[in-house]
Amino acid sequence: MESKLLAFLGARGQASLAASPAQLACVLAAMGIFYLVSKAVYRVYFGPLSHIPGPKLNALTMIPSARHLLAGTIAENTLQLHRTYGHVVKISPNEVSFTSAETAFPDIYGFRTGPRKGRPNMDKDPAWYTKPSNSVPSILQANDADHGRGRRVLANAFSDKAVMAQEPLVQNYADQLISGMKRAAAAADGGVVNTVEWFEWTTFDIIADLTFGEPFGCLQTASTHKYVHLLLESAKSLRYYYVLAVFPWLKYLGNLVIDHDLVAKRREFQGWVASQVQKRIEQGETVRPDFMTLLLANNKGTEASTLSRGEINSNAALMLNAGTETTATLLNGAVWHILRSPIVYRRLQNELRAKFARYEDITLSGVNSAPYLCAVISETLRVFPAAAAGFGRVVPRGGEFISRTFVPKGTVVSVSQYAAYRSEENFTNPEAFAPERWLVLLGDPAYAGDKRAAHQPFNYGPRSCLGRNLAYAEARLILAKVFWTFDMEFEDDSDARTWLERCKVMRFWVKPRLAVRLTVHEGAP
Repeated sequence: MESKLLAFLGARGQASLAASPAQLACVLAAMGIFYLVSKAVYRVYFGPLSHIPGPKLNALTMIPSARHLLAGTIAENTLQLHRTYGHVVKISPNEVSFTSAETAFPDIYGFRTGPRKGRPNMDKDPAWYTKPSNSVPSILQANDADHGRGRRVLANAFSDKAVMAQEPLVQNYADQLISGMKRAAAAADGGVVNTVEWFEWTTFDIIADLTFGEPFGCLQTASTHKYVHLLLESAKSLRYYYVLAVFPWLKYLGNLVIDHDLVAKRREFQGWVASQVQKRIEQGETVRPDFMTLLLANNKGTEASTLSRGEINSNAALMLNAGTETTATLLNGAVWHILRSPIVYRRLQNELRAKFARYEDITLSGVNSAPYLCAVISETLRVFPAAAAGFGRVVPRGGEFISRTFVPKGTVVSVSQYAAYRSEENFTNPEAFAPERWLVLLGDPAYAGDKRAAHQPFNYGPRSCLGRNLAYAEARLILAKVFWTFDMEFEDDSDARTWLERCKVMRFWVKPRLAVRLTVHEGAP
């Protein structure tokens, strides 16, 4: 097309020179419009992703996707797109989402074995997985070789053995939570507490103690520590980095579109983490089975099998980000769904109070063998997954077949967990909160057809979440102690009814106040 235009201009060269500036401007404008229209038509109807359904506007520009990302509605929007267009949908010009999770998880994230043997892993989308502000990748952003090295160093800190050894520390903070909620309920008008705050304080204190050897002190002061607030605020900036990667010119608009104050807070938080790591390393190895003790013990040998100080700093920040707000989201999501389901509430409380005669009997091994509690947690992770927006990967050279759909190289692909878990193709009655679907022996036969392999809340394959054992341990222990100790109800049913609608996805879930009235169970100490 460009050669024909040049030939045309050459043939009419004298006429163009003789034309007035206004006429020349009209010609150039027409050519520009023709070029843009041609490009749009090609992208929608003839481009490499033209065979994948989706809104035509989404095929033309990133603007609709970026708008939902900034507004916190990306998960709900993706869900609606899948309900309209099916299990595979184009959500932006170069991004494709899947809900056929039973096959898409292994195709996108799985080990390269069997039919995928010899094919390269799909790299993470660099626009989505922003490097830490110190520019040193954690295992979240690292390439395959560095990820494998980092994972080997960190794995011991998150093993089943390590989690069982860490139980006294987790028990201590779970007990602080229960004591604090009792005091707050006694002091508050009508015994009302905001569980969003209390669960955040608990998970942040646990991870800070495991990482740095000391907590934030949130539970002791019943307040949000400065750096917890800074972390929560700075994490919101990640979606701005993604938008800036797509529209770099937005940086010149100041705070009109991008909140640069949040970007600065992210840098400040990373600097604080580095100082905390330095202080903890100066203490050396200890007998405490915390993250840093196990990391330092395992971080010995050649350069090819150790982490640099910058990598330790980046991974420490990752632990605080990934191991706190996600677990707090799970806990709050569980409380909301349980209290919205009277049958689930009574069955869970009956199981816990029958299994544990005394509060002191609630142990990690005990809650691990409480089947209905475990089913409640699995169901919460289905209806309210912490990673609601999915994990973007870039299709390598040669393209890939994902769920039997060919996707060309360079395309960003993901399983949208929030949408996949609410798909009737994967789960029967997907909008219902039904823990019984996870009970293998005593479950409702109505859910026998559920595709359980489609449920991967901690991701799948070689990049799956290292902290899943600890997350399950915290969630089971804390929920068991809370529902054993308290009888609970919403302060305001009408306000609680819209709580889930008011949650927003800012890379993680930003949750409004969840007001719960507590009454101490008569058998509680």
